[in-house]
Amino acid sequence: MFDFKFDWAKSMETGIEDVDTQHKQLFKIGRDIEQLLRIQCIGVTDKQLLDIVCELRDFTGYHFYVEERMMEEMCYARITEHKKFHKRCSDFIMNLDLPKIKEEPVKQLQKIRDEVQEWIMNHVLSEDCNMTTAYKKYQKEEEERANKVEIPVEEKYGRFLKEYDVVKIYLYKNQDHKGHLVAVFKEATKELCRLSALERNLYFADVAKAANAIKKCYKPDAICYMDLEDIGDELVSHIIPKYKEDGNYGVQPVIDPDAEYSNAARYDAIYEKLKNAL
Repeated sequence: MFDFKFDWAKSMETGIEDVDTQHKQLFKIGRDIEQLLRIQCIGVTDKQLLDIVCELRDFTGYHFYVEERMMEEMCYARITEHKKFHKRCSDFIMNLDLPKIKEEPVKQLQKIRDEVQEWIMNHVLSEDCNMTTAYKKYQKEEEERANKVEIPVEEKYGRFLKEYDVVKIYLYKNQDHKGHLVAVFKEATKELCRLSALERNLYFADVAKAANAIKKCYKPDAICYMDLEDIGDELVSHIIPKYKEDGNYGVQPVIDPDAEYSNAARYDAIYEKLKNAL
């Protein structure tokens, strides 16, 4: 391996304090190893060697947990590759043979130093920087979303009809597709991928209940489902009945966020019929 100085520089900072603090700890461990190698481990104690192994185990355990929690929170696209690297590093550390390190400290510490150096060059200074950049962008978007003036849900989607386990059902204000409903997830999230398996199952079960009510009332030829994340601040499914007689069968429906309410009398009649069915 080429000569590498375990010297922290400001240019290496990600801007996320916890991550930077942990990266600095890895650099410190690298410097401690380098110092022992410079003196060829003359006079090294068992405690010094044990401390290095324990510090590396503490680092991988906590640091990888923190990073993976961040990636899961923002649904990071490269989380699988990132976790694979973490697993390889953890396996390397957990398989360190302490008696062997004590027996031939120079040789074994050189292997550990080279491994840590590879982590820094190929992961900390590249993959971690990309991940933290994505996380900061995610945090900014979440902050902007939290500070946005909320528009009443009924103003955005239509009149409230029914509350199920995890969604609220609204009769969409534009009834070009008779019986068009909107299912809005009740919790503060807008990304389907962030739901737990249980939440997803309940979510789609509630959507199916609403679809069955449409079928019971209006017997559509088909029902289209549109899950939208870029219109509004909630996780939303549009449940859109399609009828061959309307001339829009086989054509993808278009959602207009600025749609107006349909004819009042017609809207009220559809509302009452679906309310009874739901």
